[in-house]
Amino acid sequence: MNRDLIKQLLCYSYKNGLSHIPSALSMLSYIDILFTDKFITLDDIICIGKPFGAQAYYLVWERLKLIANIEKLSSGVKHDEVPFVAFSEETMGNALGVASGIALTTTKNVWVNISDASLQMGNTLEAIGFIGHHQLKNIFLTVDYNNSQVTGKTSEILDVGPVTQLLINYSWDFHFVDGYDHKQIITVMNKLKRCRPTAVFFKTIKGFGVPEMELNPKKWHYRKLNEKDLALFLKSSEV
Repeated sequence: MNRDLIKQLLCYSYKNGLSHIPSALSMLSYIDILFTDKFITLDDIICIGKPFGAQAYYLVWERLKLIANIEKLSSGVKHDEVPFVAFSEETMGNALGVASGIALTTTKNVWVNISDASLQMGNTLEAIGFIGHHQLKNIFLTVDYNNSQVTGKTSEILDVGPVTQLLINYSWDFHFVDGYDHKQIITVMNKLKRCRPTAVFFKTIKGFGVPEMELNPKKWHYRKLNEKDLALFLKSSEV
């Protein structure tokens, strides 16, 4: 993980009064790798099913000069603000279904990024089945698999582990990857054949890189940083 990027995310969140910081930190590393190493490009159709924690997308896209003036963007990614985002949901559970409709109309790759909590939702499960049944091989799904949602641990609220078997049963090409192991991510991504619908679950930690948030992500889910928080977290993220 790029520690400088963590610090940038904390400072950007503080300056712009943003919450959902643990969610952003959770996926920051793999979002960075996917775009920096060009596994996802603007030739792909981009659908965002995890719009909050938008800081992670914005900082990576800004560094790669894909967008500018990120201070003016909303706290959640919106497709009417970011021109290369085809769809970004506000009601969770719809992104994969929308992406499947798009995939039927194009030969381009359709990338969808969602949270593991989205796997609890009927619309997402239906889309997994539909995509697998019709073998929409241009669908590429990534999941921020951090076992955490606003009210607690995903595995305790409604375990989504069995969904992995659903993907296999519907003939998806499915992979589990350490979301912070750059070498492992590169290796897996280079081996993807994209001859079937593909899903990569990135095993992550909510609040990654900031020990206080890692220990209590529920507490920090909606909280914004004050000046004292920022100073403390910048120091602790150096460890």
